Amino acid sequence: MAVELIVPGYLFGGSALALVLLWIAAWAERRSAVLAAVFHTLCGITVSFMALYWFSASAAVPALAWYGVPAVVAALFAWRGWHQQRWVKRVDSASEPSFGFLARHGLAVPRDHPDPWPSRATVEFTHHGHRLLGIEYSTESPYRDENFRRKSKLAEALSSIYSVVELRIPNVPALTIAPKTKAFAPDHFTPLEDMRITRNQFGWLRPDTTLHEFETDPGFDRRFSVYTSDPEFAREMLTGEVRELLLNDRFFRVHQVAFREDAIWTTDTGGLTEDRMFDNSRKLAMLAAAVPSAIWEKWANDRQFRSVATSADTGYDAWIGKRGGFIRTPLNRRRDARDRQPVTSISLTARTLIALAMITIGVAPAGNSLAVLTRLAPQVQATVSRVSEGGTRHCVTTSGGMSCTEDRAEIDGTYEQDGSIHEITADWTKNELPAPGTVVEVAVGPFWGHPGYQIGSVFAAVDLLGALIWLFPGLLLLKRTYLPSVPRRVKKRREALAEV
Repeated sequence: MAVELIVPGYLFGGSALALVLLWIAAWAERRSAVLAAVFHTLCGITVSFMALYWFSASAAVPALAWYGVPAVVAALFAWRGWHQQRWVKRVDSASEPSFGFLARHGLAVPRDHPDPWPSRATVEFTHHGHRLLGIEYSTESPYRDENFRRKSKLAEALSSIYSVVELRIPNVPALTIAPKTKAFAPDHFTPLEDMRITRNQFGWLRPDTTLHEFETDPGFDRRFSVYTSDPEFAREMLTGEVRELLLNDRFFRVHQVAFREDAIWTTDTGGLTEDRMFDNSRKLAMLAAAVPSAIWEKWANDRQFRSVATSADTGYDAWIGKRGGFIRTPLNRRRDARDRQPVTSISLTARTLIALAMITIGVAPAGNSLAVLTRLAPQVQATVSRVSEGGTRHCVTTSGGMSCTEDRAEIDGTYEQDGSIHEITADWTKNELPAPGTVVEVAVGPFWGHPGYQIGSVFAAVDLLGALIWLFPGLLLLKRTYLPSVPRRVKKRREALAEV
């Protein structure tokens, strides 16, 4: 029993310590590169030891739990495949792509390419006047022997699936816009956004043509890398309005965008979901609407597309509708207004379950400890029936050797309340252990578990701190998911715009 409690405690404590060290490292970057490097190193060491400890102690987890993991994964993939087919059939209006590009070796190749990689899923339809195309593809080469493909199928499903969302435009030269990591440093620390940029870069489809780096102004170049096949096109495309959209919209802070011939596209880590299809295409439509009409007229000889782009209603409710259901639709609308990334059904479910589990673990111990510390817990006269001096060691083998804890000293006793006899166990200071048969005063926790505490001992405060390790992050996760605040840098930008 002690081992089962030790493993999650060390896992969560190690994660919390790693986040604290990472935050300190970001703070130190503004003051000392050496100090920042030290804390980044300590963070890496903490994560490494935490992972090693978890794997070394995992033998304590019941075998049935491990056997259930493959079943859960298989059920998740089966549900994802069924759900994808369901929504694709509902909106698809073409059996084959009529525009855009396909994936091959990390490149976006034309539809008439002699040897494109097969797509895992394809959907094309018209929405608010725009023609949209979504493709799910894999970064694993399909040209391997059948035996290897069969064995690597699960690994591919877990780590090698990506999706591209495309919006049809008039033919233009190639242009790519990619966000940079640590673009806000040292003023702001954005590890989660940097992580998403890195993840999305793995499956990023680049135009299959020669590109040259292009620079606009220092502020924009600090945040984005721009490459183009025609510098004049890039210069005219990246107007102040377009750059303002790219700089300030949360989507473009973590997604690469490309123009080439008859499509704008962006890629994402993970499969092609309905949420991703409509969320990403909405942002592409907003970008198309920001492009000046002179661009389409000069480079594509098209005078109609500008009116199509500007007349499309890219408001959240109009474009997304109620596809997220009665919970996620208002939630994602709120997150969009507060410059936060939308949540998918799986993400929302996982966040909620994790938060509720952490709160459930911590709320009763925290309530009992607070009641004892504030003397609101009932105090009873208990007759001691057994005394334990504690000191029993519980150990697990880890990569760093043996990790051990010792039991606290405790007493077992009985007390009468409401005409019934109740049994109770209470932690006790070792040098103050009473003899069996002695009557002692014990504080009883009012919530589930009803633990006993020695009056005046520090055990209630210690248990409160242990409970807060679970309770506080759980509440914080719920708050950041359902009631997110506007990021500090966004607040500053909005305040500056309001003053103008």
